[in-house]
Amino acid sequence: MPRPARCPSISALPGAALLPLMSVFSLLPVAAAILLMAVGLSACGEKGKQGEAVSRPVVRDVELVVVRPVLRETTAEALGTVRAKTTAAVAPQVMGRLTGVAVSEGSVVAAGALLATIDDTTVRAQLASAEGAVAEAEAAGEEADRVVAQAEAAKALAEKTYERFRRLVEGKLVAQREFDEADTRRTLAVKDLERAGQRKGQAVARLAQARGQADAARAAVAWTKVTAPFAGVVVEKRADAGSMAVPGVPLFILEDPRRHRIETFVSETYLPLLRKGTPVQVVLDADPGKPFSAVVTEIVPTIDPASRTFTVKADLPAGRARSGQSGKVRFAAGKGTVLAVPKRAITRAGSSEGVFTVGAADNMAHLSMITLGAEFDGRVEVLSGIEDGARVAVSPIDKLSDGARVEVRR
Repeated sequence: MPRPARCPSISALPGAALLPLMSVFSLLPVAAAILLMAVGLSACGEKGKQGEAVSRPVVRDVELVVVRPVLRETTAEALGTVRAKTTAAVAPQVMGRLTGVAVSEGSVVAAGALLATIDDTTVRAQLASAEGAVAEAEAAGEEADRVVAQAEAAKALAEKTYERFRRLVEGKLVAQREFDEADTRRTLAVKDLERAGQRKGQAVARLAQARGQADAARAAVAWTKVTAPFAGVVVEKRADAGSMAVPGVPLFILEDPRRHRIETFVSETYLPLLRKGTPVQVVLDADPGKPFSAVVTEIVPTIDPASRTFTVKADLPAGRARSGQSGKVRFAAGKGTVLAVPKRAITRAGSSEGVFTVGAADNMAHLSMITLGAEFDGRVEVLSGIEDGARVAVSPIDKLSDGARVEVRR
């Protein structure tokens, strides 16, 4: 009876028939990967078509200006730092241990306010010794006054006796020997008065010296209290209680916050253009949108051989700056050509300024960041960011955005 036909198993297949079958199974993962890639590419193509279908915004009736060089007074710029006009490094005048510090950084103090105290044990002992020397010198001076008074009385008596004997000897009423004795006593009285006067002078000198030493000791006691030389703000504290105070070594840095100036280093090529009283414009980096005017108050004419610059200082209006702020000083540098844009074309982008330039080929708006210079005649000088011939949008600035399509006003 014939057997029904059965599908051969893999194990039953001969080697020659098994190899093609295994190749088919091994190619299945590769085919699946190719299929997935094709599906992905198709999806990407669909997304690209959808993106192309999204139209960019169109801003109509846009007014443009073409930037061209303008002849005007050019402006030079130099970087500077704001510093207090009055600054003091407060140092002690006596050596000793700090027993207390009364202020901290940022403390506002009045003129003469106590900043720190120094141990005054030694200087008070010196003051007591000096005051004792003064008392002793005063007593010696009083004794010298008594001696002088006695010498003056003895001299007066000797003078009277001498005059009486002189008249008597002329009338031959006394012997010459007695007259000579009276003359000798008068001479000795004069010498005694001179010696008494010298002793009094020495006593006066010792008293003056003792009083000077006492005054120095009192000053030393006063110096154990470190005080503010003027009203201001403590911007730096360099020691704490327990530290050793050394004469001449600053304990505090004090400055007057009411008056500031900006100090800048200017290239030597501008030395003939700047002098005391020259007007300048100051722009602080912390507030670049609010430039203000100032006047040069001091110029250091020496040139730094390393940087080839000289120092220029300009006083700032009260309340406009703080010590340590950075800024720029701008001043007239002669006639020249500059690029400028209308002031209304400028837009703010964060903390910077920019303008919208419009491409001639695609009429698309592009936000270009620029560096501004001085203002003049309703325009602002552009130091960098755009080039000659750039087409800059003037209005409507509030409707423009980077990448927006533009229809130019005819």
